[in-house]
Amino acid sequence: MKTKSITTFIFLFFCYAFCFGQTASDSMIVKNINRLEWHPKPTLPPGALSAVVYGDPPKGHYDFYAKFPKNYTVPIHWHTFECNVIIIKGSMTIKRDNAADITITQGGFFTLPAKMKYIAYTPNECIFLAHGEKPFDIFYENPKDDPRNH
Repeated sequence: MKTKSITTFIFLFFCYAFCFGQTASDSMIVKNINRLEWHPKPTLPPGALSAVVYGDPPKGHYDFYAKFPKNYTVPIHWHTFECNVIIIKGSMTIKRDNAADITITQGGFFTLPAKMKYIAYTPNECIFLAHGEKPFDIFYENPKDDPRNH
């Protein structure tokens, strides 16, 4: 009887500790797309919006949503580090010199290799999720295209 009571006590103690520990240390992050706080993206031409959902893009290890309006173009540019992208809504066409244009549609995944020069175009509103492990930046081939220079 005494052994059963001790065993029950230990079992209940660990159940309580496990449940309490889960609640106290729950670090789950939830960001629903319909409740995001969209902000203008000053590194892109007017009209682009973004919402960071994890990390800090300029520092690295990040995830952010971006929203481009209909008939939106980001002039030829590149990023220092690779970035992975998933199209959530709409489509995006990637245009590169000496390569066929590639259109990525809703649900599609693509990578933007480090230092690849390209133009991004969205024929309709496009929402995408970008992920990177290293700092996110953008450099324009023509400095006049960089909205930070205006």
